[in-house]
Amino acid sequence: MARAQAQRSKSSRSRARRSTSSAEDLMFFPKLRRKAKWVFLLLAIAFALGFVAFGVGTGVGGTSIGDVLREFFSSGSGSQSLDDLRSKAQDNPKNAEAQVAYANALQTAGQTTAAVAVLEKYTAANPKDVNAQRQLAALWGAVATKARNEAQAASIDAAQATVAQPAPPTDSPFLQQVEKNKISELVSTDANNRANAANLRAQNAYREAAKVYEQLTLLTPDDPTVFLQLGVASQSAVDYPSAIAAYKQFLALAPDDASAPLVKQELKILEAQQKASSSVPPSG
Repeated sequence: MARAQAQRSKSSRSRARRSTSSAEDLMFFPKLRRKAKWVFLLLAIAFALGFVAFGVGTGVGGTSIGDVLREFFSSGSGSQSLDDLRSKAQDNPKNAEAQVAYANALQTAGQTTAAVAVLEKYTAANPKDVNAQRQLAALWGAVATKARNEAQAASIDAAQATVAQPAPPTDSPFLQQVEKNKISELVSTDANNRANAANLRAQNAYREAAKVYEQLTLLTPDDPTVFLQLGVASQSAVDYPSAIAAYKQFLALAPDDASAPLVKQELKILEAQQKASSSVPPSG
């Protein structure tokens, strides 16, 4: 009888453990589902950023998701110091891999202008190196983007120049207003000057990028991506005729591309601007 009671007790404990385990399982999956919502959200954000940054799914030949992942993981391993890469580049002036690696390291270190100089020198001696030319164009784009951001920041400073200005040291309300207006004018003028200078740097950088893309169109005349990039760089450099020609060639090479509708809209705007500017009679 004692043995039977022991067996019943053992069976009861076993059922209790199974019941507890089942309850824990049922609690686990709702938690997992709740957490999965955040995982899916992060994946969606990552995919969206990849779509924008790498041109995934644009229909134009370029970087695939696999290429991005391979580049990411390969770039994270075997990193070298800037001094080592500089020495290797100097010892191998005709080696594209050494020059591009050194330029990338300079850009990562925040020395984009120096990186541009490295690739400018290399591509001048090796004008048919497509990969180096692409990298050089991308570096000029980075220079232009930085300058454009500086211009936008300076423009915001100019707009805010009249806000929260300190009161001038005088008891006269009239003189206070005059002095305050002087201070605001000085701050606004300085900010506008910085904005104009940064905009000029950005325009010049876009012009240099357009030169490189123009060279790339000769090396890869069947690549629609290059003509699209040439159009964007030329438009940003306020070279509208070149932008129009590049956009038209892009549409001829890739009429069904996902970017084609936007390019067609931009073409209409540019052609209207060009027509309007040509119809304005010269002054004087």
